[in-house]
Amino acid sequence: MKRTTIGLIVVIALIFFAIMLVCVQVTKNVNETEGLSEGCQQDGRRHVIALNEHHLHNSSMLVAERFPYVAAITRNASTLWPFSCFACVVLSRWIVTAAHCRHSGSHHRVILFHDFAFNQSYTFPIQLWRIHEKYNTSHPSPKYDIAAARLNLDEYPYVLKPAVFDESEAIHVEASIWKTVSTMDKRLYLTNHFERYYLKIVNSDRCFETFGIVLDESLICVDMSNYDSCFVHEFGPIFSEEKLVGILAVKPQDCDTKLSIFTNISYYTNWILRTTHEG
Repeated sequence: MKRTTIGLIVVIALIFFAIMLVCVQVTKNVNETEGLSEGCQQDGRRHVIALNEHHLHNSSMLVAERFPYVAAITRNASTLWPFSCFACVVLSRWIVTAAHCRHSGSHHRVILFHDFAFNQSYTFPIQLWRIHEKYNTSHPSPKYDIAAARLNLDEYPYVLKPAVFDESEAIHVEASIWKTVSTMDKRLYLTNHFERYYLKIVNSDRCFETFGIVLDESLICVDMSNYDSCFVHEFGPIFSEEKLVGILAVKPQDCDTKLSIFTNISYYTNWILRTTHEG
C-alpha cells in the first residue's frame, strides 16, 4: 500500500513538473511570435510596428541597400500612424507615390526603407502634396493615380539618394517587397521583413481580362506569377536598375491573382518635373 502511495505521489509530481515546463515554453513562444515592438517614435506617436527580431537577416539588409530610395507613407490615427502605401524618393527631397495614398484630413509622414532597416528612427513630415490635377478623388480610378510630395528634411543629417526616371520603356523589373502585418482592426503596419522580387511587364490585355480595366500608355500590367506570395496588400514600387518604373495603382483582390496594374512613371516624366519645379 505504501509503495502504491509513493508511486502515485511520484507520478503526480512528474505530471506537475511537465505542466510547468509546457506553460513556460508556451509563454516564451507567445512572447517571441506575438510580441510587437514599437519603432520610429516621435513625440510619443507610434509610426510602425515591427515584429520582434534581434537582428535582420543578411538578405533583408541587402534588399535595403539595393533600394535606398524606397519609402513608406504613414498617416495619423490618434497616437498610431498606420501604414498607407509606398513611395520613391526623386529629386533629393521629393517622393512620387499614388494619388490614392493621400487621405484627406490626415497628417502624413514618411519613413525611408534604408533608415528603418538599419534601425534609424527618422520620419519626415510632408510639407506639400501635389495630386495630379485630373485625378478624381471622389471617384478614384487607376487613371492619373499619381502624386508628388515634398519632404521636410530640416533635421535629417544625411543626403537622400533619389531614384532616376525618364521616358524610356522597361520590360524586366524588380519590386521592393516591404512586408506589412494586419491588426484586428484591419490597420496595416510595417514589419522588418524585406524581399526583392523579379517581375515582368506583360501585355495590357492580360490585366483587362483580370480587372476589366482598359490600360493606355499611362498604365502597365505586371506579372507576379513566379512567386507564391499573396499580393493583396500594397507593395512596390518597381524599378529597372536605378530607374523608377512604376507605382502600384491596382492590386489583386485575392491571393490567386498574380497580376497588378502600375502607374507608368515614364508617361508622367514631364508632369513630375513640372510639378516639383513649381513646388
